[in-house]
Formats: sequence, structure tokens, C-alpha cells
Amino acid sequence: MTRKRHPDDLKAIGNRLRAARLALGLTQKDLYEPLGVKAATWNHWESGKRLPDPLVMARLKELHGITTDWIFTGDGAALPFSLARTLLKAAS
Repeated sequence: MTRKRHPDDLKAIGNRLRAARLALGLTQKDLYEPLGVKAATWNHWESGKRLPDPLVMARLKELHGITTDWIFTGDGAALPFSLARTLLKAAS
């Protein structure tokens, strides 16, 4: 049984990924290369066309402090304060 995501959910996740990248002051390439992800894959995630790989998102947290809770649900409770402030501004 497969579960489909609502397109608005994917778009919101993509928007949060983009906001995170911009808040970190990185290009897409600066972000996807260290994560071992192809450009097209990252672009699909950031544009809301596909759901990001949770294991890659866990690596994103290791590298930059962007929590999977924030990426997937928008819950910024566990984000570092300075990053949370920047991300929440960028995402709104």
C-alpha cells in the first residue's frame, strides 16, 4: 500500500529546503554535493516535486543543524536559535 502526499505538503517541504539553503547562504550545489545528491534530485526536492530522502535530510542536520522535524513538518523547536530565527524569516 503506497501513501500519496498532498502536493501542498511537498511544496511546503520544498519551500523549507529552499529557505534553509538561503538562510545558510549556500547555492544548491554547495548543499547537494556534500550530501552526495545529484543536482536534479535536489532540484526536485526543493521545487516540491518529490519527497526528500530522510537519510539525506539526517545528514543535512549533521552538517548544518537543519532538523528533519523542521523540514518535514515545519516544527522549529529543536533548531539552534540563530538558525531558527533566520529560517522562520526566510520561510514566511
